[in-house]
Amino acid sequence: MAAGKLPEACDAFEASNRIEPRAGTLIRLGECREQNQQLASAWSAYKDALTRVKDPRKKEIAVAKVASIEPRLSYLTVSVADEARIDGLSITRNDKPLDPGLWNRAIPVDGGTYTVGGSAPGHEQWRTTVEVPPEGGKVAVEVPKFKEMIKLVEPPPEGPKPPPGGGAIGPTAETPPGGGAFTGKRKLALGLGGAGLVSIGVGAIFGSKASSSENDAFALCPDPNMGCAKAAEANKLIQDGKSQAMIANISYGVGAAAIIGGAVLWFTGGPEKASGPRVSIRPRIGSSTGIDVRVRF
Repeated sequence: MAAGKLPEACDAFEASNRIEPRAGTLIRLGECREQNQQLASAWSAYKDALTRVKDPRKKEIAVAKVASIEPRLSYLTVSVADEARIDGLSITRNDKPLDPGLWNRAIPVDGGTYTVGGSAPGHEQWRTTVEVPPEGGKVAVEVPKFKEMIKLVEPPPEGPKPPPGGGAIGPTAETPPGGGAFTGKRKLALGLGGAGLVSIGVGAIFGSKASSSENDAFALCPDPNMGCAKAAEANKLIQDGKSQAMIANISYGVGAAAIIGGAVLWFTGGPEKASGPRVSIRPRIGSSTGIDVRVRF
């Protein structure tokens, strides 16, 4: 201590007091702490000396030291309001637990930097740092109401993954009306629509031929009430025209039925839901041309 190595000297006095507590050692420790500007530690050492001292002279020294240091002490108050007190609350000062009996009390402390923290189960941790002056400081720390921790929400299960090599995921059970994936029915609808257009085209060709045959027959025999040298040729043209007209009518009917059936299949042929009507379409050719639609529930 005489050499100015105050930290080493104070440690040596503390070690000596642990081995054999004595009032004289505590007074020397108090003097060391006082010179090192650790007034609260010095004051505490002098007060401890008073509990052991028997020598009147040493007692007089300890009493005088306590009286002289006490007005110069710095104090730190850790305030914990009632609304901040929750189950399992723990307060620390410089990472050491602070006894609840010392909460809301002005405690003498040495000057320096202090970190006050707190924690409680299910709540966010809290920390703050304050600076206490070596002499005459009165610093208070207000412990806030702890925030509850945000509970983590389980992520939703992963959806279907794309097939290997990329590509879109297949359609779901819910498909917007009038659109959606090309199901088997819709592929058939496209086929029927194409066949219907071809059939109507064939009907148009044979209709044109029938009209031409009829015109040629009337060109050979303009007046049916009069004899005609080319009557046989004209009659053949008329018969050919009737055959061509029948083929044209059948082609028109089949084409129209195919297009209508394709349209019905397209609008009813989206991806099926769990339950629903079943529709079947069949073209009818014979004495009467048309389509048969069967709906099964």
